[in-house]
Amino acid sequence: MFAPVPVVAAGLIAFAFRDPERLIDRRAHLALSPADGRVLRVSVEFDHYWQTEMTEIAIFLALPNVHVQRWPLDGEVVAQRRKAGGYKPAMTEAATHGNNQFAHYLDTPAGPCTVTQISGLVARRIVTWSQVGDTVEQGDRLGMIKFGSQVTLRLPTSANVLVQANDRVVGGRTVIAEMAPAPNEDVEA
Repeated sequence: MFAPVPVVAAGLIAFAFRDPERLIDRRAHLALSPADGRVLRVSVEFDHYWQTEMTEIAIFLALPNVHVQRWPLDGEVVAQRRKAGGYKPAMTEAATHGNNQFAHYLDTPAGPCTVTQISGLVARRIVTWSQVGDTVEQGDRLGMIKFGSQVTLRLPTSANVLVQANDRVVGGRTVIAEMAPAPNEDVEA
C-alpha cells in the first residue's frame, strides 16, 4: 500500500532535476535567457563588481521548471562571488537582494554581464559548473539551483531588452535582449 509513495517521490525529484538537451541557436549580440521561468521584472540596478548601472532581468523558476541555468552570451568568467543570505520566497524582490546567492561575472564581446543564481524558500543548494578563467559559450550549462529559485541577468544599459514582466522564457532559447556593439567594434552600414 505504501510502495507508490516512494516511487512518486523519486519521480518528482527526477522531474525537478531533469537536464534536457537543447539545440542552441548561438547568435552574437543576442543575449539568451539563462533560465526557464517567468520574468518578474526588468529594472536598472547598480552592479558593485562592474561599478556601473546595469539593466537587470529577474526570472522566477517555479518547481515545474527546468532548474539548470545556461550562459546567455559567449565570454570569459572573470570572477564569482558567493553571498550568504536567507531563504525568502524566490518570486519576491526581497529574495533578489537578501537570499543565498552565487554571482558569475562574465566579460563578453558585447560588454560586461552578471548572472546570479538565487536560492528560494525551498531551494537550498546552488551548484555551479564553471570557474574563474573558463571561456564559455552561449547556451552552455552554467549550473543548477535545486528546486524553485530565481536567476537575475544583468546587461549593459545599452542593451535593448525584448522581454517584460510575466513573459515566459526558456533557458538557452528565448532571446532576452539585443546587445549594442562594443564601442571599438566596426559597425557595417
